[in-house]
Amino acid sequence: MAAAQHSALVLLADGTEEIEFTTSYEYVLLLVGATPIWQYEPRLIWSSQSILIRAGWNVKSVGVKLANPFFAQCSRNVRILPDFPSPHEIPDRFLDAASVLVIPGGAPGAKTFCKSDDVLRLIREFRNDGKYVALICAGTTALVESIKAPEAEGEATKKCKVTSHPSVKQEIVDAGWTYADDKERVVVDGKVITSRGPGTAILFALTIVEMLAGKEKAEELRGPMICAETI
Repeated sequence: MAAAQHSALVLLADGTEEIEFTTSYEYVLLLVGATPIWQYEPRLIWSSQSILIRAGWNVKSVGVKLANPFFAQCSRNVRILPDFPSPHEIPDRFLDAASVLVIPGGAPGAKTFCKSDDVLRLIREFRNDGKYVALICAGTTALVESIKAPEAEGEATKKCKVTSHPSVKQEIVDAGWTYADDKERVVVDGKVITSRGPGTAILFALTIVEMLAGKEKAEELRGPMICAETI
């Protein structure tokens, strides 16, 4: 019997860090120049680090509070088109089937996630439904913010051991979360996966695969990518 296909929802905002996004996603449509959106001829850029797609998963991105509904202007000015322009556009059937919510970093994007009621609600819903939530870099701050709402309850109120980009470490520690040793590049505590930054993005994505599909599947992906045991 064939293994069940996993689905992943990856968040995207203006200021999202490109490497952290594309490592968990198959491709981006890169738009360059100042041409009006209807005149663009997007170039399809296949990410060599497209780990969740390489695993055979159904991966979709969702825009959060985008200044232009057609694309996100990322941290290094790469423009990425989301599959769903906003959280309200996510089909219920996909949301119900999604196995993991992935939240990339990039300081401006992370701040947007922290201020989005839709994002904070998604984090709480995934945690209370027993699904995985994976956050990298400054994205971890959205997890911290998610438990502050009066409506937070159940599993979604629990603090756990995490890591993040060093720039937001003190903010997380001050909020009362257990912060991992800086040498830990990816941290798994229950169904919360966190990591540190662009340089740990491949290991982060491989860990997501391992947690949901097993170590054998993660190793199957690691080999062809010529990926070291630790990155």
